[in-house]
Amino acid sequence: MDITRLRGIGVSPGIAMGEALLPRRVIFTSRKEIVADDQVPDELKRLRQALDRTRDDLARIKEGVREKLGPDSSLIFEAHLLILEDPALVAGLEAVIREEKARAEWALSKANTRFEQLFEALADEYFRQRKSDVADVLKRVYRNLETKREKEKAPQKPHVLIAHELLPSEAALRLSRELTLGLAMDMGGQTSHTAILARSLGIPAVLGLRDITRQVREGEFIIVDGTDGEVIINPPPAVRREFQAKKEKYENYGRELQKTAKLKSETLDRVRFIPQANIELPEELGLATSMGAEGVGLFRSEFIYLRRESLPTEEDHFEIYAHLAKGAHPHPVTIRTLDIGGEKSLPQLNIEKEPNPALGLRAVRFSLRNRDLFRIQLRAILRASAGGNVRILVPMITEIDEVLQVKEIFEDVKRELRRKGEAFDEKIPLGIMIEVPAAAALADIMLREVDFISIGTNDLIQYYLAVDRANDFVTYLYKPFHPAVIRLIRSVIHAALKAEKDVVVCGEMAADTPSAILLLGFGLRTFSMNPIFIPRVKKALRSIECRTAEKIAEETLKLRSAQEIEEYVTEEILLRHPQVFLTGQTLEAQPKK
Repeated sequence: MDITRLRGIGVSPGIAMGEALLPRRVIFTSRKEIVADDQVPDELKRLRQALDRTRDDLARIKEGVREKLGPDSSLIFEAHLLILEDPALVAGLEAVIREEKARAEWALSKANTRFEQLFEALADEYFRQRKSDVADVLKRVYRNLETKREKEKAPQKPHVLIAHELLPSEAALRLSRELTLGLAMDMGGQTSHTAILARSLGIPAVLGLRDITRQVREGEFIIVDGTDGEVIINPPPAVRREFQAKKEKYENYGRELQKTAKLKSETLDRVRFIPQANIELPEELGLATSMGAEGVGLFRSEFIYLRRESLPTEEDHFEIYAHLAKGAHPHPVTIRTLDIGGEKSLPQLNIEKEPNPALGLRAVRFSLRNRDLFRIQLRAILRASAGGNVRILVPMITEIDEVLQVKEIFEDVKRELRRKGEAFDEKIPLGIMIEVPAAAALADIMLREVDFISIGTNDLIQYYLAVDRANDFVTYLYKPFHPAVIRLIRSVIHAALKAEKDVVVCGEMAADTPSAILLLGFGLRTFSMNPIFIPRVKKALRSIECRTAEKIAEETLKLRSAQEIEEYVTEEILLRHPQVFLTGQTLEAQPKK
C-alpha cells in the first residue's frame, strides 16, 4: 500500500487519525436548458419555492448552531439570510429566467459563475474566501429546486472529513466535536468560515490541499496534522505510532494551555499585560473569549462589504458593531475602519486597477477619497460605542495631514449625531495604525493627535525592508528580528510610553513567543493576535520575569543580524526561564513565520 503525503495550510492545530468520509458535492449545471414561453411562470415559481425552502433550512441550521456553539457562531447564518433576501440577487435570478427563457438551474449557475469571477479577481486571500458565503446560499437554493430532494444525513461514526469545499451551512451540519476527528479540504484558507468553525470546535484541519478529494477513497486511513499543515494517506504502522505519540503530547500541552486562559495575565514579577484578539468575523468572539482574550484588539470590518451584493447600510454596520461591543463588554473592541483599495477590491464598486496596488489608493487613502462611505461607517461605530468600550482604529496613516482630515470628518459626524439625538461615547478613543515607515518615524508627532496607536508589524516590516512576503524569491529577507526592524518598533513603543498613550502590537510578532518576550522587554503591554495563539503567548509571558525580558531586549540592540538576535533571545530564555517553551514531556508548536 502506497503512502502519500500532502502539504496544505494548517488552519486548526492538533492531530487527527481515522477513516476518510467524502460527502456528496453539489455541482452547478454547465448546460443551458431553454423552456417555452408558457413554462417561464412555472420556473419562476420553482425558484421562489426553492428560496422559501432555503430560508427555512437556514433558520433551522442557525438555531441548531446557536444551541451547539452559542449565538456568536450562528451569526453567519443571519448574514446568509440577508444574502437570500437581497432584492438585487433575487431580481437578477428572475431576470435570467424571463429574458433567456432558461430553467432556474441555469440562472443559479450563471449567478454563481459571476460571483466566483468577482471574488477570484481579488488578490487578497481573506476577500477571496468570502465568496463561500454567496456560493453557500446559491448551492442550497439549487439543491432545493428539487422537491423530492435527498435528505441530508449527519455522519453516524467517527471519521476524518474529506471535501473539495465545505460551505458554512454544510460545515454546520457535518462538523461535530463528537464524530469529526479531523478535516482536510482541497479549498479554503486561514480566514474561511470552515477554518473558523474547525478552530471553535477544536477539530484539527488542513485546507488548501488542491486535490485531496481525487487522491483519497472513502474508508482509507488518514492522518491530519493541523499544526504543521500535513495530511498522510495510508500511513504504515511505524508512521501511525509516531503520530499517535505526537498527538498525545499535543493534547497534553493543549489541556495545560486551556488552564492558562483563566489565569491572571501577569509576569512572574507581577507586571500586568493584556492579551487581545484579532478577528475577522463576529462569530469568532466566543472562541477569543474562551482562549483568554481580554477584548478585541483588531476587528477587520471589510467582511461586512463582502457578505452582500449591494453596499452595506449604516444599519448593517451598526448591528454587527453593537453585537460585538455587547458581547465583549466590559473589555474593549477596536474596530478598524475599511482597509480596502488597490489589491483589495470591492465587488460593489468599480475600483480601477493600479500598477502597484500595495503602494496605491488603499485604506485611509481610499476612505478620504470616498467620504460618504467613510461617514456611514463612522456613524455606525459611534452609535455602537454607547456602552463605552468601543475604539476606532484608522489604517495605513502616512502623514499628519491624513490624521487631521480624519479628525475633522470624525468631529463633523459627532455633531451630526448630536443634532439627531443619537447616543454615543463622547470620549471614544481614536487611534491609528503604524504600518508605514514614515508614520513610525513621526510617531511622537502622530501621538499628539490621537488617543492610541496600533503597530501592524506585518505591513511595517514588509514596507521597511522592501520585501514582498508573497514573493517566494525574496521571502528569505522578511525578518521580524532584523536589527533595523526591532530598533524601529522599540522607538515607536517608547514614543507611546513617553506620551502616556496606549500602544498595541497586532501583527504576527505578537503571536510568536520569542518576539512577544522581546516586545515585552521594550515596554509593550498589550498584544493582539489570532485567538488560537493567545494561551501559548499568555503562558510564555506568565513564565518569565519582565526584568529579564528588559535585559534581553536591551542586549539585542548591540547585535548585528536577525539570526544573531533570534538565537540570543531564544538561548537567554531557555537559560533563564526554560519553562517558557517546554513543560515536562509536552511539545510546543511554534507558529510558522
